[in-house]
Amino acid sequence: MKRKMRTYRITSIILMIVCTVLLIKSNSHNSEKANIIDKYFDLQEEYDKIFDDVQELEEYSERLEDQVDLLTSFIADSEYEIDTVTSGKEIVR
Repeated sequence: MKRKMRTYRITSIILMIVCTVLLIKSNSHNSEKANIIDKYFDLQEEYDKIFDDVQELEEYSERLEDQVDLLTSFIADSEYEIDTVTSGKEIVR
C-alpha cells in the first residue's frame, strides 16, 4: 500500500511538471504568434505608405511629362529651333 502511494505521488509530480512545461511553451508560442501578427500589420502599413508614395510619384511624373510635351510643342514651332552648338540658345528665323 505504501509503495502504491509513493508511485502515485511520483507520477502526479511528474505529470504536474509536464503540464507546467507545456503551459509555458504554449504561452511562448502564443507570444510569438502575437509578435508575428504585429509585424504583419506593421509591414502592411509600411506597404500602404509606399504604395501611396508610388502613386503620388506616378501622378507627378505624368504632370512632368505633360509639361515636357507642352514645352516641346513650343520648341517644335517653326519659329524657334534649338541649336546644340550655341549651348541651347534660341535661333530666331
